[in-house]
Amino acid sequence: MKPIIVKKGDVRRLLKESGEIDGNDGRISVAAHILYQFGDRIVFVKAYENEDIDLKIKNRKNDYRYIKVIGSQNGEFHIMDLPIGDRKIGSETLYGMIMSSETFGPRIRNEILNMISFEMKRRNSIWILVDKDNHAYYPFTTHSITEIILHDVEYRFERGLIGRNLEIRVPVQFIDNYWQRYLKAKNRTPSEVWAAMIVQ
Repeated sequence: MKPIIVKKGDVRRLLKESGEIDGNDGRISVAAHILYQFGDRIVFVKAYENEDIDLKIKNRKNDYRYIKVIGSQNGEFHIMDLPIGDRKIGSETLYGMIMSSETFGPRIRNEILNMISFEMKRRNSIWILVDKDNHAYYPFTTHSITEIILHDVEYRFERGLIGRNLEIRVPVQFIDNYWQRYLKAKNRTPSEVWAAMIVQ
């Protein structure tokens, strides 16, 4: 399917057509948010459907940004699935390796990182998590999303909750706390983080 080119003047119509006008935040809402913040520094925003990215942005520096949008559902973000029961490592599976390990050691960590990298497809994407209940937007780099996924898997390991297919679902409150800690550690405002990711 051809991408939709999102322009400031078309935002309201596109929101209505996509069903996002009443707060069902998705890719068009995120595109609108970016255009309203950085419109003069954006060449175009394209919205995709059923692709590995949801938005493609070209900024005035002729750099492209690829964005994955994930909306919250029932107070959680479903970030990705990790079918560790199907992931072969030599003669065993990643699931088997994890289940036979007493600790969440470097080897398991590295194998999970490899799998996350494989599942992500585009490793330099920006991930925007949208809290639909509060209309809050959380932009993250691939590195931050990887950290969040790894934390979730380790949390499950420690509590004996590892299954053959890991649905990585992270509470909205955890993401909000992570975001606040990130801003404090970097000593930045949300606007500065957005600008660094999108137009700088």
